[in-house]
Amino acid sequence: IGIVKIDYSNMKSYITPTMKEVDELVEAGADIIALDATIDQDEEFLKSIFKKYPTQKFMADISTIEEGLRADKLGFHYVGTTLIGYTEHSKGMNNFEVLEALIKNCKAKVIAEGNFDTPEKARMALEKGAYAVVVGSAITRPQLITKKFNDEILKVL
Repeated sequence: IGIVKIDYSNMKSYITPTMKEVDELVEAGADIIALDATIDQDEEFLKSIFKKYPTQKFMADISTIEEGLRADKLGFHYVGTTLIGYTEHSKGMNNFEVLEALIKNCKAKVIAEGNFDTPEKARMALEKGAYAVVVGSAITRPQLITKKFNDEILKVL
């Protein structure tokens, strides 16, 4: 899954936010390209990407059920629960409730991503019907793993 995270001062979206980043990922040969598909992302922009790259597979990074359903309707191949809890309109949402609703109502393959940070959560996501689970920083950022251990140990010291 190809992704470019970049902050532009004039945009809320930071996940593959412009055609420039999409072009770079296509040129690099990404099998799947992740795009911000939250309510803040312009629907016409997403349609223009699909029109420019009709054979490329795309994954929608969403934060709510409504965004996931919109992404599915737009024709995304995959819908990822990546941004649940990270957007203003998804604070406090339950990852599993959103995941289950999307699995039940989307034609696209639903990928569990974001806060699936234990083996048990990954298993439960697959049992509920997720196509795949992206574990991410739970295994790729040793400083975060170390901090979890350190924080717990400091509670008894």
